[in-house]
Amino acid sequence: MPEKKETITVGGYPASHIIALAVGTCEKLNWNTKYAGENILVAYTPRSWNKWDLEITVEALDNQLTVTSKQIHNESFDMAGRNKKRIEEFLAAFNEVKSKATDHKIEGWSDKINALQQSTIVAAQEEVKQAEEINKVMKPGSSNLYITYGIIAINVLMFVAMVVDGAGIMELNPLVHIKWGSNFTALTLTGDWWRLFTSVFIHFGVIHILMNMYALFMISVYLEPMLGKIKFITAYLCTGIFAGLVSLWWHKEGTNSAGASGAIFGMYGVFLALLTTKLIPQTMRKGLLQSIGVFVVFNLIYGMKGGVDNSAHIGGLVSGFIIGYLYWFAITKEETQSGIVKYLIPAILLITFASAYFYLTDNKMSDESRNSILTEVGDSKYKDHALFTGKYNEFVEWQDKATPVLSDTTLTIPEFKKIIADISYPAWNKADSLLNEMDKLNVSPNAHKKVSILKQYTELRRTELMLRDKLNDTNDETVMKQLNSTIQEIDKLMAELVKLQ
Repeated sequence: MPEKKETITVGGYPASHIIALAVGTCEKLNWNTKYAGENILVAYTPRSWNKWDLEITVEALDNQLTVTSKQIHNESFDMAGRNKKRIEEFLAAFNEVKSKATDHKIEGWSDKINALQQSTIVAAQEEVKQAEEINKVMKPGSSNLYITYGIIAINVLMFVAMVVDGAGIMELNPLVHIKWGSNFTALTLTGDWWRLFTSVFIHFGVIHILMNMYALFMISVYLEPMLGKIKFITAYLCTGIFAGLVSLWWHKEGTNSAGASGAIFGMYGVFLALLTTKLIPQTMRKGLLQSIGVFVVFNLIYGMKGGVDNSAHIGGLVSGFIIGYLYWFAITKEETQSGIVKYLIPAILLITFASAYFYLTDNKMSDESRNSILTEVGDSKYKDHALFTGKYNEFVEWQDKATPVLSDTTLTIPEFKKIIADISYPAWNKADSLLNEMDKLNVSPNAHKKVSILKQYTELRRTELMLRDKLNDTNDETVMKQLNSTIQEIDKLMAELVKLQ
């Protein structure tokens, strides 16, 4: 933090008189004298809406005065030269006070120095007492952050492995996330209960994981030393599981959810609960409660935007809040009721697993949707799966151009003939060319079977167009039977396609 120091000679004055004159100077400048020691004074300049206060330290020796101005609010540079200006301001005022000082005034300032020295001793004793209380409860520096670093390492390694597998860094592939264990409704509710656990270590993109790991580290600096490793990891995993359950409950239409944010909100919930008790000394509790509260509220509001699973955040936060109060009970009773406390962690784990079991059992889904997504996940392992999907979507676009003519009953015969000649037949030809390209790709047997069916489907659609065109020219019963038979064949192929989806 930037500071500036200047020493001047004050001839003919002992140190005690110089420090007394410094008190008078601070009074003249309306600076707040806060602490005093043996021939040393600490004061603070006034704070305004647009300027932080500065810390001014005055040290006196016989015939010598040293003034130090320091910026104390994490400033990196003193661009405006505030330290220099405050020293100049102090020295100018000091010389004026010195020239007008009387023995009576010096005596009064000396008495104030004595009072400040006594209050400084009391304040120092209080700070030591508070520091002891904080150390006893929060244990800063008493424990490494091995659990936190371990969780971060697992998340990062999972992310790198998934990127290598094709999950994507910015443009994401949800099928890869499903394969690695995201909380996907159709799979979690059909037997993959373990996804409630694995989804806590999976992230959708580099921004997602960076934000979550930063938030995790910031809260863990307080909580891991304070709770200890067993309580910390228990709260993290259990709130992560509850976050996943709430996400499943909220998204009745289905979800593909993942990320550590539910568990991280859980840890913030734990800390918020502890901060609402008297466990942490009030001097530290007030500032932490304000900053943690702002963080939680801001992120919940931000989570209302699309693409953010706010239900998981709320599930983690609420479960963390409850666990936090249970931990508060445990911490306050550890010395007197250790027999009860030792069952707390098993009880929290039991409640978490029981909640997951009953929810998953009561909301079990049929296997149809499960089989469909497993087929798609299996297909995604092949090299050209993404290219195949893009060409299939293009095929659907050509189909959508070719088929509207079949349901438009307002067309005249000439209009019908023109549309099938100019639009429908060319569209089906384009679709047929796409199918030939798709058949050469490195994709699953299921995808190749889909291409085979689509080729038959495309040919039948062209046949349908030809037969409808004939019926416009002649009302031949044989042609009508052929048309009906063709439509039935199309319907059968469509049913086969549905089974392959």
